[in-house]
Amino acid sequence: MIGDLNQLKGAKQIELQEFFNYSCGHCYRFLTTVKTLHAKYKDKLHHKKFPIYWGEQTPFPARTYYIADQLGIEENFTQNLFDTNFKLQVNIFQPRVIYFLAKDLGVEKEVREGMQDKGIQAKVEDSLSLAKKYDVRETPTLIINDVLKVAPSLYKGSVDEMTQGLEMIFDDILKNN
Repeated sequence: MIGDLNQLKGAKQIELQEFFNYSCGHCYRFLTTVKTLHAKYKDKLHHKKFPIYWGEQTPFPARTYYIADQLGIEENFTQNLFDTNFKLQVNIFQPRVIYFLAKDLGVEKEVREGMQDKGIQAKVEDSLSLAKKYDVRETPTLIINDVLKVAPSLYKGSVDEMTQGLEMIFDDILKNN
């Protein structure tokens, strides 16, 4: 818990902040399971994603996230990045891999230009700062309405159980409204 539970009383919507990493298997699984939450809660669930990276990883996938988001292809590009990492076992933290995927999706020019964009770089830095504020130590880490912090480790590493737990939490928050 990171905030006062009383703040959840009367909440009419769920603000879900997701900190994720493209090399995280739990994040890859959550990409699928979160769809059940979107289907159930529709406009009551506002889900904002924040790509982060660790250690020797590069910021290129995180920058690509924000570029793809601006282009309206974030969901497709994110799926492609995760699939490239997990299904093809290619290191997606290499710029040439990002550019290859961008070319395949017809947005290579935009991605190359976006990689140099100060605004894109600032968004990535903001994601990292926010992750530090919430003391994110694993991914995905989920912040609910700035009050609750949820991660797979709370559910013995099971993303499916975590998603079911989120559904119970969301139902409980929204039940009095």
